[in-house]
Amino acid sequence: MKNGISVNGNSRVNGNGHGRVDGNGNGHGPISLLAANGRFSAATALSKYAGKTVLAVGAHPDDLELGMGGTLARLSRAGARVVMAVVSIPSDLKSRIKEARRAAQILGCDLRFLIPGHCCRVEDLKTHQLVTMTDSLVKELLPSAVFTHSLANLHADHKLVYQACMASQRLEYFDLFCYSPTSTHEIHIAFQPHAYVDISDTIEMKMAAIRAHSSQFSRRGLGTEHFRQMSSRFGQMVGVDYAEGLEVVRMKLN
Repeated sequence: MKNGISVNGNSRVNGNGHGRVDGNGNGHGPISLLAANGRFSAATALSKYAGKTVLAVGAHPDDLELGMGGTLARLSRAGARVVMAVVSIPSDLKSRIKEARRAAQILGCDLRFLIPGHCCRVEDLKTHQLVTMTDSLVKELLPSAVFTHSLANLHADHKLVYQACMASQRLEYFDLFCYSPTSTHEIHIAFQPHAYVDISDTIEMKMAAIRAHSSQFSRRGLGTEHFRQMSSRFGQMVGVDYAEGLEVVRMKLN
């Protein structure tokens, strides 16, 4: 594993940069994401974002921490400016803003609330309003990479955020990744990562950031340690203690 990223050996990208994997895990398309030895070269790992801006978009406070908190911490440590963008806060506005700020501080990230003044749901927004929000972030920040929800998701509002980020691809080029589904109930979701980030050195930062959202885990079906176990399972797949999985939508190899 080079600089913390391992890539599924069956992944490919097509001419538009979109990864395609069939039901048997076989990739299609002319360009491989792999170096000759089956791993990313150092130039295409996390260090490629050093000195650049990375944007991570989540539907609600805690989605980013659950799905890719360890990766965000690694990006920040690698010298990237990491901006966590929270689309909506459904309830408990003041407490959830406070918790989100604490979590972002733990991970070493900047934080943006797209609707900071009142509680609402993503579904309350018209499609053009949500796309305008993600467009505005892309125009302002000019990110080198964007991370968002996966379409493999049981939450309709998470899918809406995914679709808005997909639409914003038309404005500027940026690498685009989708992080693991963030369900807080024990249910299988067919998420098939194309790449894995070794978060063995940042797992405790991820867990501390998750615990910062204390108002949420007193009412949910899963405790916070479930997400440590998920990271351990991803890690076992690539031979490290802890990892997070990512879908690769598009990525430019220099």
